Amino acid sequence: MTIVTERPANEIGRIANEYFSSLARAFPVMCSSDEFHFLPRVQEAVQFLDRIDELSQEAIGAVVSSVRDLQHQLQEQPTAQDFEEEIDRQFLLHNMAGVLIELEEVQSWRHNPLVYLKVGCIGIDHALNKPYSDARERFHRTGERLTGLKKLFDEASKNLGTIPGPYYRAAVAMVEDAQRYLEELLREVKRDSYRRQLVRACSEAQHALAAFTQRLREIGPTPAVTVQSISVEELVQRHFGCSRPLEEIFAVAEKEWQDSLKEMDRLRRSIDPSQHWQQLYGNYLPGTGEELDLFRLYGDEIENLRSLCRNLKLLDGHPDQEVVLSETPTYLRSVRSGASYSAPLTVDPGEQACFYITAGNPIGNSQMDVLRRQRLHREFRFLSAHETYPGHHLLDSIRRHLENPVRRQIESPLFYEGWAYYAESILAESGHVKDELELLVDCKRRLWRAARCLIDSGLAMQRFTTEKGADLLVSVGFAADEARAQVERFRLNPGYQLCYSLGKYEIVELRQRFLPRFGWQRFHRLLLEGGEIPFHLAAWRFENLTEDGSSAPGSFN
Repeated sequence: MTIVTERPANEIGRIANEYFSSLARAFPVMCSSDEFHFLPRVQEAVQFLDRIDELSQEAIGAVVSSVRDLQHQLQEQPTAQDFEEEIDRQFLLHNMAGVLIELEEVQSWRHNPLVYLKVGCIGIDHALNKPYSDARERFHRTGERLTGLKKLFDEASKNLGTIPGPYYRAAVAMVEDAQRYLEELLREVKRDSYRRQLVRACSEAQHALAAFTQRLREIGPTPAVTVQSISVEELVQRHFGCSRPLEEIFAVAEKEWQDSLKEMDRLRRSIDPSQHWQQLYGNYLPGTGEELDLFRLYGDEIENLRSLCRNLKLLDGHPDQEVVLSETPTYLRSVRSGASYSAPLTVDPGEQACFYITAGNPIGNSQMDVLRRQRLHREFRFLSAHETYPGHHLLDSIRRHLENPVRRQIESPLFYEGWAYYAESILAESGHVKDELELLVDCKRRLWRAARCLIDSGLAMQRFTTEKGADLLVSVGFAADEARAQVERFRLNPGYQLCYSLGKYEIVELRQRFLPRFGWQRFHRLLLEGGEIPFHLAAWRFENLTEDGSSAPGSFN
């Protein structure tokens, strides 16, 4: 599969092309995966499915230097007269800031072993399963990536200095999953004589992983406070392009929390005033009349949601790619939630859009297995909406088909998660969900999102301790140990947890301003077709569009 690099129409386009191409060549796995939100999803990366990312300190330094130079060139460009071009310039600058924050300031490559484990496993998965011209190409690129694991893990052993406890424990769990994944691959390649060429490469990869595991044990876990980080406010402003101070973001979450509590109490009193809402939630399992089949349950709901989006005309004029439901890949089970979405990189119909479910052993009786299946069962409508229609899958499908190469290849965590959370609210608004117990489940999810935003911003402002954050999560249904572990992880990835509530809030703000002018359908289509740009740029874009969605005459200001 070949992606032709587009000829730039202007200087901003030239800088964008050079930026995307340099990242795709340096980090082909990270740029083709949706696990690394700070990097653009560069479609050119499919040309390098036989390469593993170069993560030596020297290579990372070279990338930082290149991005800084391109950032300077872009900053030197005069304000574009065309408002869409100026949006591209500012959008690129925010994305470049995110790359530099991650590689130069946060430096997760120095303390997070998951970076290397994900690059290695995802790289092999992509080599095996991305579209290929023939079997020879497929097995050649897979063999190259398997062989490349030794160098990748050698670089990890040199780079990693300290590993915070939460990252260490997550890495140990993922190592076990990665070992099982390689064992599965080894069993598969031994079945076919043509594939035996991969057996040696796969065995070498297992040895490399074992050596890396030993290195992790030698380093051991350290307190999270020893890790370099960046202020949440700085990340939100420089990378996400949001100028709201943390005080205001905290207030947004606090209001959502209080509003959701009031709605939860109203629903509780209407359903059964003698019970606490947690009892109502815990006892509720939507009846199917048959033995539970999660994949059938989710498959049927995805079809219902697709029909809903057709009726709302959100799909008009856009390709409607099938979503493939599957068990979460072995190597991702310890790092992905029970339900998650994995988007294709390009518009090639041979690439699958996957909705992963970690159903686990259906007869498993561990507390974790049971609680996960129950949550997946209770929340299936909202999880399906968040991950597929009208959430991530719809948003991503539109993004990948945009003509504008800048907006086609850059995702924003604030827009991405904000839209998917907002998409859940469309279910009740449209009447797709009416039952009060279903609405209670929706309300519980809103409390959970507000809690995460409160904790993320509250930790940054020192209003929250780990204990206070954990107590808040316990109040929305998490076990004490799990709640504390979540807060520890929030500390290591500051700024991401607030994206859900803040992103949804920003969309609602835009909606209040511009929906009366454009109408429900056109407002949402224009929002999605504008790309995952910062919300102040989305507002400027709406201001410069006519009622039919075309550009108004005049310059951007």
